[in-house]
Amino acid sequence: MYSVMIVDDEPIIRKGLKKIINWEEYGFKIVCEARDGEEALELIKEHSIDFIVSDIKMHKITGIELLREIREKGLDTLVLLLSGYDEFSYAQEGIRLGAFDYILKPIDSQKLKNILINANNKLTTKEKKDREYNVNKVISGEKILYDLLRGKNLMMMDEHISQYNLPLIKGKVQVAIVEINEIIISSEDLTENDEWNHLNNMVNDLIEKGFKKSDIKHFSLLDSDFGKKIIIVQADKEVEISELNQSFIKVLNSILQFGSEELQTKLNIGVGNAYNQIYSIYKSYLNAKEALKYKYVLGTNRLIHASELAECRQKSFVYPIEKEKALISAIIVGKDDSLNMLRELLKEIANLLNFDIFKINITFTQIVYNIYNNVLKKYSFLEDVYDLSKIVKIGFLGVETLEDIENQLMDNIAKLIDIIKEYSLNQSDNIVQRACEYVLNHIDEDITLTSIASNLNISKNYLCSIFKQQTGENFLEYATKAKMERAKILLKRHDYKVYEVSDMLGYKETAYFSKLFKKHTGYTPAEYKKSNILK
Repeated sequence: MYSVMIVDDEPIIRKGLKKIINWEEYGFKIVCEARDGEEALELIKEHSIDFIVSDIKMHKITGIELLREIREKGLDTLVLLLSGYDEFSYAQEGIRLGAFDYILKPIDSQKLKNILINANNKLTTKEKKDREYNVNKVISGEKILYDLLRGKNLMMMDEHISQYNLPLIKGKVQVAIVEINEIIISSEDLTENDEWNHLNNMVNDLIEKGFKKSDIKHFSLLDSDFGKKIIIVQADKEVEISELNQSFIKVLNSILQFGSEELQTKLNIGVGNAYNQIYSIYKSYLNAKEALKYKYVLGTNRLIHASELAECRQKSFVYPIEKEKALISAIIVGKDDSLNMLRELLKEIANLLNFDIFKINITFTQIVYNIYNNVLKKYSFLEDVYDLSKIVKIGFLGVETLEDIENQLMDNIAKLIDIIKEYSLNQSDNIVQRACEYVLNHIDEDITLTSIASNLNISKNYLCSIFKQQTGENFLEYATKAKMERAKILLKRHDYKVYEVSDMLGYKETAYFSKLFKKHTGYTPAEYKKSNILK
């Protein structure tokens, strides 16, 4: 029900308005009434009013003055003005100030009903838009938060925190990543998906309960990649970093324990270092990501802190750095002798480590990470198309022989090189093909260089250059040509009007569409529709 306030200095009018119709039948409920505009303004402070019915002429503050006050306060309450025949000029002034409508005295019940129907529709539409806005604001806020974790838009952090109500404060910060080790992946099996969703929700509940019981005041939980959760904790400037770190570790260990005991679920937790400033949030996030990778060396179902990595690296053999750099450079350009270089490097390290299988596991796993991370700087797409777990599989202690380790490593690096080669050869053709597909799939939209470049994750200049190079024509010309060809079909084969075809192809201005159509075909849309032209 939408709330209503009646404002009139005549009690008989107020009483009559309440009884003239069944307000609730139209979705409204009268919650209060006022004798004049002054009293109405006081009641607005106490009640959330959606709809006001107010007389124009009243003592103290008139209906027009009340409306003006409401608008100056920034309220979007709907106001219906009651007007006598001799007050029509006042009613017009009210409409100019943003009154929803006016109704003449004596009040016609049917007209009042019609006004309420329109008001209900407007309020319902506004509610829907407000909900959509709030949902979009939450989604945008989450995206901004993800960007901050990745080190993007840090200069605008203060503005973003205020605009999107981000759960961040200007204090110390620390990040952890929790990964569910047993992931059920089956998009086709509904039962398994239900099981996964249930497990995912149970882990979220476990994390939230753990922090609510702790002394950590500022805590945020985000879903990341499939099976991973990002936890952000903060503390005021007065709190010591060591204190925040200890409290965080304590909660995470309890989550790890409960996950294993209560949910029978193994969790892997990577914990970043704590930092003094919120602007270092991305550093802690990178620490946590790096720490989580060491599950392949240190084992699963445990907490790995970034501070442990230095000790872990010290235990590992410090491999020949120059040979590694040369190897990475060769892999990046897809050189055929990359595998031979890798094989020689592996043999050298194995000899220096006296063929200790445990040390070789640790060292080779670290080498793979170095190769992968450096290649990823050049080819960021690999994170999406290449399964890292297949590479680091060689770090599992279940692999018993050096030959098995080398074979698995060589096989996966060979696949990596093949992907790089294929990508380098097909990148241009693939981008152009995807751009053309985008045009065909979005032909009913306003296609711009910005929209397509954003969709393909490339710059507008690069798109224009590579499209012209591959097709010989300008991208926007191609998009326009595709739309015009579609327009010809719609005009000839269907009984659509010109403005309908224009709208169906994403053109807001029919005149502009007609101009483009004539430029492309030599005919106006109307001429083409009436003619016997077949092409």
